[in-house]
Amino acid sequence: MRIRFMKLSVLLLVTIFFVSGFSSRDEMNYSSPIFTTDIIGAVSNVPHDFEVNMNPQQNIPFVGKSYLGFCEDLGFSESSGNYKAVNRLGYLGKYQFGWTTLNWVGVYNKRKFLNTPRLQERAFEALISKNKWVLKDYIDEFEGQIINDIYVTESGLLAAAHLGGAGNVMKFLDSDGQDVFRDANNVPITTYMQKFAAYDVASILPNNNAVATL
Repeated sequence: MRIRFMKLSVLLLVTIFFVSGFSSRDEMNYSSPIFTTDIIGAVSNVPHDFEVNMNPQQNIPFVGKSYLGFCEDLGFSESSGNYKAVNRLGYLGKYQFGWTTLNWVGVYNKRKFLNTPRLQERAFEALISKNKWVLKDYIDEFEGQIINDIYVTESGLLAAAHLGGAGNVMKFLDSDGQDVFRDANNVPITTYMQKFAAYDVASILPNNNAVATL
């Protein structure tokens, strides 16, 4: 009797083992916690690498349409932001200054200028200040108007003055948009008027005596 009981017990254990070993495939597929979901029938997806790290430059502040954004975006357009850049026509630095313009803002040493990013930023600020003084009446009169399909803004005019000089900006406005200056690379000032429109440059005051100082 004892032997028969032992045989039955062994047979029962073997049966339980085999039954548990052939559980449904669906149950096995969802045994891992990365596939679980609180919503019945919803599909859970394992994230890709790019989904885990969506913003690798998250510590860099967003400057947008601020004055700093104006500087960075225009500098990138001119030289990809390279303070050491010198183009085929001899224009220098991040903002591609010509020698005459550098003299106008009080810079007379090319080597020092190219090797001093802070001086380049001060020179750009001085140039914006001077051009704002030269164009102040035009800014007051034409800002907000649409001329030759160009929406006129203060920052757009100042960017155009950086590209082609304040005098050519005035010619554009005086001619109702018919006189469009193009630089040596055949870029019209209207491109800069559009590209750099509506930045906040109010922090730079008009000053015809502005110079770059460290």
